[in-house]
Amino acid sequence: MRRFRFGGSDGADEGHEAGEAATGSPAQEGTADGASAQGRGSDPGQAESGSGSSAGAEASRPESREQPESREQPESREQPESREQTESREQSETREQPVSAQGSRVSVVDEQPPRPAPPAGASEEEYRWHTYRVYPSGRPDAVEFIDTYKAFGRNRILRGLNMGLPEGMVSMILGPSGTGKSVCIKHMVGLLYPDEGDILVHGESVPNMPDDDLFEMRKKFGLLFQDGALFGSMNLYDNVAFPLRQHTEKGENEIEDIVMRRLNEVGLGQSKEKYPNELSGGMRKRAGFARALVLEPDIVLFDEPDSGLDPVRTALLGELILEIHRDMMDEAKAKQKTHLPTFAVITHDIMSARRVADYINVLWKGRIVEAGPAEDMLNSENPFIRQFLTGESQGPLTMD
Repeated sequence: MRRFRFGGSDGADEGHEAGEAATGSPAQEGTADGASAQGRGSDPGQAESGSGSSAGAEASRPESREQPESREQPESREQPESREQTESREQSETREQPVSAQGSRVSVVDEQPPRPAPPAGASEEEYRWHTYRVYPSGRPDAVEFIDTYKAFGRNRILRGLNMGLPEGMVSMILGPSGTGKSVCIKHMVGLLYPDEGDILVHGESVPNMPDDDLFEMRKKFGLLFQDGALFGSMNLYDNVAFPLRQHTEKGENEIEDIVMRRLNEVGLGQSKEKYPNELSGGMRKRAGFARALVLEPDIVLFDEPDSGLDPVRTALLGELILEIHRDMMDEAKAKQKTHLPTFAVITHDIMSARRVADYINVLWKGRIVEAGPAEDMLNSENPFIRQFLTGESQGPLTMD
């Protein structure tokens, strides 16, 4: 940072005044004093001459004194001072931001931790496309995986997974088939436990929960299975009412109000007497969605909700997910709930991700490649992310 010396200007002024005296300009105070001193140090004649010069300088002193005074506080001198303060403030603000955020399109990117080592038995080449970059959402995580490992015999699925699902957002977990997306759901609700690591739901460790706490925690979740998972012996109304009858003490009148509200939200209010084998694939999906919502969960999980649906019904289901999420957000804010509703969609359908996702986690080989808000991920420069989100045949992902 440049430093401006205000005191040094006096010396410069004296040199300037001496130059003026030498060129015939009005005598300055410093010149007259110097002439007087020379007269005292030499003979009387020179002293008189010096005295005369001093007297002449005395006559011009009032005018010559006004010039330094006008130069001591000019308007231009205020500018270096404010500029110095501005530079100091800008440097202070720059020091407060992480280095990786400077000059970046996303100004809130946290400084990335050191690159982790590959899993045991794997090479750096195998994980060369995993940058592990995470663009923060600005919200706390409703669900968080911390260094999670899970294997089934020799088949290692999760290999040091670190992943978060931000609260109050529609998150997508994307990745090729067989990378452990559905296994993540089972860990969230405590149907599976990790071999190593931890899973937190609203800050509480799922693997370390006592059974009573675990059963209570599961009520925070609503789950839409791949095929709806409806009971074939029950009609649509009884399927949706099942969680209320199983987990609450509500009366039938109250249950009916809740069930019909949810069925109407998904457009199945007129089909409540039908059985699952009388419903189309899309209708079964919507019925499963209605059942997932009746307990007013904080977290709703969708396990490949678009599987088996044509593109039009997939798009309609995506719009329904967004609409229900907006309604639940408004309701949670009106009731001032502790936690905002969080939706997590497990899929490998790219168009659904573009239409629905607020936040995207890309999972491959049991670890997160990159994660962040949808805009950042859809514009990622990572070759694997680009290939997967555009569906290109050329790239790091092959048939192997």
